[in-house]
Amino acid sequence: MAQTVEGTQGELARRHAAALNAVKLVGIFTLLLMLVALSGFLSGAVRFNPVAANTLRFAVVFLGVGAVVYRRTKFQAMRLQDIAALRGASGLLSTLQTTTVTVALIAAVIAILGLLISIMTGAGTDMLYFGVIAIAVLAYCYPRRAAWAAVVRATEDVEGDPVRAAKGTPA
Repeated sequence: MAQTVEGTQGELARRHAAALNAVKLVGIFTLLLMLVALSGFLSGAVRFNPVAANTLRFAVVFLGVGAVVYRRTKFQAMRLQDIAALRGASGLLSTLQTTTVTVALIAAVIAILGLLISIMTGAGTDMLYFGVIAIAVLAYCYPRRAAWAAVVRATEDVEGDPVRAAKGTPA
């Protein structure tokens, strides 16, 4: 039993670090895109098309709301409990990591679309708005190790409350 707990804790640390690094890299990527847009370096590289710009704005809103819905769906307590029952702690940690990285990639797409919109409009300040949306999505998917450990503990303990653990601890 001690070997399993040590293995689970090691995998938790490894997967959490990988997810955290992905979120950090996307955050840095977003900030760099914001700097590029504000510098005006690529301003006017793409001809302005109001229909395309508005379509991209709508896509950003759709992706932002979709990221929240996707994460909430993937992190439902009963779903996580079923994954832990079928695939064990390793499968549960894999799901947590994959979902976090996927939401971070959605934030990267939002940042790229924001840069494209700011290039089309010639206004670097447009990227500020979309960069803030991307960073908000990243903040929402930020992996807290204590929450991940609580989910693993709750699914391993029969007596634990997986619903409370899946929702995390109050900040």
